[in-house]
Order: sequence, then structure tokens, then C-alpha cells
Amino acid sequence: MVLSSENTETGSLELSTMSAYFPAPDAEDDVEHLLDDVPDDPRTQLDKTIDRIGMGSYQWTLLCLCGFGWMADNVGVSADRDLAHLAQMWLQAVAIVLPRVQQHFSVPDSQIGVLSSAMFAGMMFGAVGWGACSDLLGRSTAFNATLFFTALFGTLASFAHSYESLCLVLFSLGSAVGGSMPTDGTLLLEHMPQHKLHLVTALSFFFSLGSVVAALAALVLVPPNSCATTATVPCDPALNQGWQHLLAALGVLTSLSSRTRPKTLVMFLARIALFRLHESPRFLVHAGRPGEALEALQLIAHFNGSPDLAGELKLADVDDTAVVFHDDGYEAIGGGGGHNRSTSTSTSRGKERSWMHRWAVRVRMVLVPEWRRTTLLVWSAWGGMALAFTMFNVFLPKLLESSGTKSIEDSLWDVLIFTLGGCPGALVGAKLILTPLGRRWSLAGSTILTAAFCSLFIFAQNADSSWATRISAIGIGLASTTMWAVLYGWTPEIFATKVRGTACGIASALSRMWVAPSFLLGLLIGGIIAPLLGAALLLISRAAPVYASMVAFLFAAGCVLLLSEDVGEGGRNKGGRQEAH
Repeated sequence: MVLSSENTETGSLELSTMSAYFPAPDAEDDVEHLLDDVPDDPRTQLDKTIDRIGMGSYQWTLLCLCGFGWMADNVGVSADRDLAHLAQMWLQAVAIVLPRVQQHFSVPDSQIGVLSSAMFAGMMFGAVGWGACSDLLGRSTAFNATLFFTALFGTLASFAHSYESLCLVLFSLGSAVGGSMPTDGTLLLEHMPQHKLHLVTALSFFFSLGSVVAALAALVLVPPNSCATTATVPCDPALNQGWQHLLAALGVLTSLSSRTRPKTLVMFLARIALFRLHESPRFLVHAGRPGEALEALQLIAHFNGSPDLAGELKLADVDDTAVVFHDDGYEAIGGGGGHNRSTSTSTSRGKERSWMHRWAVRVRMVLVPEWRRTTLLVWSAWGGMALAFTMFNVFLPKLLESSGTKSIEDSLWDVLIFTLGGCPGALVGAKLILTPLGRRWSLAGSTILTAAFCSLFIFAQNADSSWATRISAIGIGLASTTMWAVLYGWTPEIFATKVRGTACGIASALSRMWVAPSFLLGLLIGGIIAPLLGAALLLISRAAPVYASMVAFLFAAGCVLLLSEDVGEGGRNKGGRQEAH
């Protein structure tokens, strides 16, 4: 049964799901009574069908595809800056090359933060745009396109001939990278059985692996082809091309990894031939295409080696009934609603709505009164964590080199140790959420622990202790990766299928805004601001950016603790009422 709105007043949103196949309730039905009658098993029929298909070859292959995409993104960003998304490889690369780019183009400290801000500004726009695209055009479309454009612009970055052109290319690269995290996590989540949802959190292992790959590549390519940090004469650009070699190598690597995921330029078509990616059944159901959803599930069951199960599936098995409904005509974080179910005039009017209008509708759906507090807390947590992590991570190589006693190679070894320390974090996060700590305390605890290790890092730097610096770096890497793993895995579970891509995309975009403010007319929120703010704080003290990071981490932890414990338990609250699919 599908709950739909009978309200035709201006501003109301009329909802229905698969109305041609599943009858709507009578007008006299009392919605609250229906909610009270939800059975002990709150799963929809579609939930049960996906659970019956289980965790087979298709789901494991998709997990690897999404993981390699996260890794490729992370490698790429490393050259520009390190962010906690599927751009992690590229982000880590940006952080590594930042001091070399500053030498190459003689960029003052007050302006070098623009490099990372440009990347994050692109990621902000990309997260919103591709997140909305995944809700409107399909998960697979956004999944494929983000990979293609990442490979294209990542390769072009190595040919930049000026600081301005490099910033421009990195902005374009960020627009592709920024869409990968929300679209990939959403796509994977919607194919996973309930008892395997924690594996979405484990995706962050690939994120950490991307940082390690970027650091290893930098160790090989950057020191032999860079100017010395202690040189007394101006740096000759002809002798400082290590950063360009690194970007070029990562661009090629990204292209090669498209063998497993369409995010790379060279192997984009090869992925289509080697693995057929099916559209998300949940997206198809909520787009009013249940027949296609049934076909996708049958093909997935066949791929998993269960032809008998595929033959048993029927249209009734893809019912994803909504159970949360509001008087203002909006469905809030429930499973229903795809097409407008009303008169032909209303249907025609719906078809005329612009793409931006439909996106605005989805934003309003996650800001209805019942869910406004949760949505704003989630977005604030994303922004705070991104601000804190970006402020520390972007300038880590520069902080290490500024001690004056380390060579480029020594500093890169410290960066490698930092990235290696983060590798177990994804697995730790995946296990923690299954303990009594749950998602909320796992996320808040890892965030607070990251802030604590930041204070140890300051102490180690002031004491000029290499071992203490490395121990604190390992602690920051492990705690922060655990934090990101839980955040990435939890966020898609909170929101409904219909708005999941938009909600996660906006959260991701807000985290980027802290990194690049000048691009958004003063909307200061995330990764965009951090590099600029960090650069300004560096002029005051080497420890100032780290202190600011600690404060931002604690703010984010506070936002997490204010979230209800009922939110995000596999898409349902503790009372058994269905909240998300």
C-alpha cells in the first residue's frame, strides 16, 4: 500500500509510488493509525527482496568498483589537498605538492591556500550537482560520469603552465571528484542487504589506500625532481618538475583503475564491457519504474548464481511503501513517492517543472519540520569535520618542512606514516558501529580522539621530537579515518531513497565550502575556507592552524552527540518504524 497526498493546495507535494501496481489507501484512512499498525518487521517488500538476493558476486564486485573509485579520487586530491571523500587520492596529492607549487610559481604564503580552495570549491559544486543528478537521472549516470571527468581533468592538471591555470583545472577536477562520494556511497547502499550495510563504512579503507598510493608515488617522483627546501637561491622551475610528474602519474593511474570503475578516461568503455552496472532498484521504484526495478533485481540474482530466485520475483516484490507522511503534503525521509499521482493537469504541470525546481523540492523535503533538526546537525557535522581535517591535512607537509631540520624526503616519509596509520580506520569504524557504541558514539568518540591527537602533535612539534610527531600523526590518521568511515557510512542511511543523493550531496558540498570561500559570495562553510584560513593562521604561528582544527573537531563532535540515538540504524529507528531505505 502506498501513502499519497490528497492535498491540492499550492506548495503541496503529491506523492505516489507505483500507483499502477499497488493501490492507494482510501481517503478515510488515518495515516497515524496506519503508522501505529506497522508490523514487528518494518522492512518493505523491496527490503526483503534485496535481503533474499543477499551479498553475492554482484554486490562484492560493486563494492570493489566503488572502493577503487574512492581510492583513485583520493590519490588525485593528494596533489592538491587531502579531503575525506572519494577524491582522497587526488586530495592527498594536492597537499603533498602544495609546497612544491609554491616554490615553482613563487606564490606567497597568503595566497597558496587558493590552490586547495579552488579544488574544494569545485568539489562543493560537484557534490550538489552530481548528488541531484543521481536523484533525477539515476545513480549509474552520475557514477559513470564522475569517473570520466576525474580522469580527464586530473591528466590536464599536470600540464598547467601557471598558478592561475592550475587553480582553474583543479576547480574542474574538484567538480568531478566532489560528486563521486555521495553518488558511489548511495549506489552501493541501495544494493546492499540490511545485514551488510556496515560494509559501506568499510569503503573508507580504499580512501586511506589512495592516500598511501599518493604518498608512495610522491616519495619516488618528487624529491629527485624538486628544489631543496633550504636553498638560498630562487628555485629554477626547470629543476622543480616533481609535482608535475606526480600529477601526471596519478592521472595515468586513475585511467588504469577505470578497468574496475568507469572513473577513468582510458578504460571508461572497457568497464562497460567487463561489468554491466544496473541502475539502483530503489531509484527505479521511486522514479515510478517498478518494471525496470524488477528486471534489474532479476538480472542481479542471475549474476549471483540464483536463477531460481530470479524466476520467482514478481512486481509485488519491489513495493517500497512509504510510512512517514506530514500534513503539509511532504513525505519526510520515507520510502514512498516517485511520480505525481493526481489529475492529468497535475501530471502535465509536473513534467514542465525545471530541473532546478525538482532539486529545490528535494531540498525542502529534507528540511520539513520533523527532520530539519537532524538534517542541519548532519550538515553541520560534515562542515565542522571538513574544516578541521582540511586545516590540518592541507598544511601537514608544510608544517613538517617548516621545522627547518627535515628534507623533502624526510617530510614525505612522515606523510606516508600518517597515511598508513589511517588504513585500519575504516575497518575499525565498520566494527565499532556494530558494538554497543553504535553509530553516534563511534562517530563522536573518534572525532574527539582526533582532536586529542592534534594536541599531541603540537606538543611534539614544540619539543622537536620526531618520534612523538610520528606517533601523533599515526593517531590522527587512525582516528580521523575512523571518523570519516562512520560518517560516510551513516549519512546515506539517514535519508530516504528519493532524496538521499541530494541530501548527501549537500552535506558533502557544505564540507567543501569550508575550503574555498571566495567562490560563493561569502557563504562560508567548509573545505573552501580551511586552506585560506589556515594560510592566514600560519602567519601567526605554526601551531595556530592545528589549534583551530581542534576547536572545529570538538564542534563537530557536539553536533553528532545532539543527534538522536534513533537515527540511522540501518535506515530505521529503534522503535522499528521505517525512516529510510
